[in-house]
Amino acid sequence: MLAVMHAGRMPYTSANATLTAASVALDVLTGREYLRVSQDSSGRQRSVTEQHDDNERTTARHHIAITGAAYVDNDRSASRYASKTRDDWARLVADLESGAFTEDVLILWENSRYSRKTSEWLHLMELCEARGKKIFITSDGRLYDLTHWKDRRNLREDASDSETESDKVSMRNRRTSAAQAEQGRPNATAPHGYMPQYDPKDGKLINWVENPEESAVPKELFRRLRAGQSMRSIARDLGEAGHVNRSGRPFTNDHLRTMALRPAYGGYRKHTPKSRGRSFTAQNTETNLYRAIWAPLIDEETFWAVRRMLLAPERRSTRNGRAKHVLTMTMKCDVCGGQVAAGGDSAGAYYFCRQRRCVQISKAQVDALIIGEAGRPGVILAYLASDRVFEDFTASSGDSGKVEGIRAELSRLRAERGEAENAEPESIAEARMFARMVETLGKKISALEDEERRLTLPAVLTDLIKPGKDVAQDWDAAPVEARREAARLLLSADWLGEVRITRGRGKTAAERIHWHREPACEVCTAA
Repeated sequence: MLAVMHAGRMPYTSANATLTAASVALDVLTGREYLRVSQDSSGRQRSVTEQHDDNERTTARHHIAITGAAYVDNDRSASRYASKTRDDWARLVADLESGAFTEDVLILWENSRYSRKTSEWLHLMELCEARGKKIFITSDGRLYDLTHWKDRRNLREDASDSETESDKVSMRNRRTSAAQAEQGRPNATAPHGYMPQYDPKDGKLINWVENPEESAVPKELFRRLRAGQSMRSIARDLGEAGHVNRSGRPFTNDHLRTMALRPAYGGYRKHTPKSRGRSFTAQNTETNLYRAIWAPLIDEETFWAVRRMLLAPERRSTRNGRAKHVLTMTMKCDVCGGQVAAGGDSAGAYYFCRQRRCVQISKAQVDALIIGEAGRPGVILAYLASDRVFEDFTASSGDSGKVEGIRAELSRLRAERGEAENAEPESIAEARMFARMVETLGKKISALEDEERRLTLPAVLTDLIKPGKDVAQDWDAAPVEARREAARLLLSADWLGEVRITRGRGKTAAERIHWHREPACEVCTAA
């Protein structure tokens, strides 16, 4: 059947919908689509395909031919809270700026498909106006001319409405997430070692329960970390034993570290109100933990001991698992402040300034002085075998009730700070009040976190090396990584003292070691 010509116009069919701009009738505009959907659980791009089909039907009635390949961002949010980048949106903007966008019209299914940020909408409108491009919005069934003030006003108002709605949705989601966390309810995907439990009636998630086929991995991970073993050695042994993650690949160091820091294994529900843009450590330290409704896989003492070790500021991860020397990278050069490493030649092993080679000293003499051995203990072994260590440890970590009280208070203050940060002030005065409240709460939280570290830091050392008269034997039996961790904690400026190697050819190791202590170092003050 022949298509009927209307008022001299070329009829729109699927055959001529992809014609180039040069071959389309003069009174038919050319257009190019931007297609986006926030979530696509199917992975088949069904939603963007449906948008295209709707665009194609509607633009045909307005004599607009879709001629260029569409810009597509599937499974990408346009909210200002989004974490994933929209590559094709960036390409669209670049093409408008460079003139590579040659079609007459930018086609959107609805204005929120483009962006829920008013600033992005305004930038788009400016680019389209500067390049003489129109905007067609299918849900409105309307072609907007950016040279007309009413069209610009309508688009600005729609953009503002979209951003406002996005803000409302985000606020509701945050409140729901906070409420779910306070109740200790599970969310998202069950971590390795757990499996979801659903209500048979409505299919809703009820809880997480132990998955016997996976739970051996986190249990082994926590046990060996507390024993002082490295991530590298644990990952190697898990791989050799045939354990793989849910993607079918062996566990890596980074994957195991993330697993060891998941509060879920200790029976806690984590909630970080503002995690975007923060470092990995900040996301794990500046967070709220609530008692979960699921059963923990790891006992509480082991969970907290491992967590404190991994998040301790003194902890370093350079070449973890390859350590051969206990004091390597623990001491410093007194000349330049660089780290001291171990080396060796035909004349024997030595420590040297890794940065500038400022100093070099006999490794055997330093090890004997600082570590020692059974019968001839050095500073570290003598301290761990002394009566003083029990006094220090009792003063620092014996009051577990006080630690738990501090943690409870931290949870309360963090929750209050989160509420203040998410509050919607109705006036400038109220906004200032909330800002002062957030600042005050932040100072209280910081002070309590310092107190918590002071009370719990020695517990990490206790888990690494058990103090006592047989400490030399325990020290030799412990992994090198555990001994290095103990040395880092003890050889600090506010504990036994930071070891700094000075220059001094012909002097003994004792004469060349500067024991730097805080807050006021007598050696530094005298100098």
